[in-house]
Amino acid sequence: MKHQWRCRRCGKLLGIVEQNRLHIQFARGHQYFVGMPATSVCRGCKTLNELATDQELRKGNTNIQSQLQN
Repeated sequence: MKHQWRCRRCGKLLGIVEQNRLHIQFARGHQYFVGMPATSVCRGCKTLNELATDQELRKGNTNIQSQLQN
């Protein structure tokens, strides 16, 4: 199942969560698959965002679930 990881402040798309990996794509075709947890500074508003592991999502951590949107 895929989920969008968006900035908690402005809603800008930061990456796509696919299983236990995070897919990050930048301009000019740069793409990365990284493990979690992940931390990113939003390119739009400069807010620090954190994404925990998929296991924490399954346990019902509401702080993490609010960062992921279908």
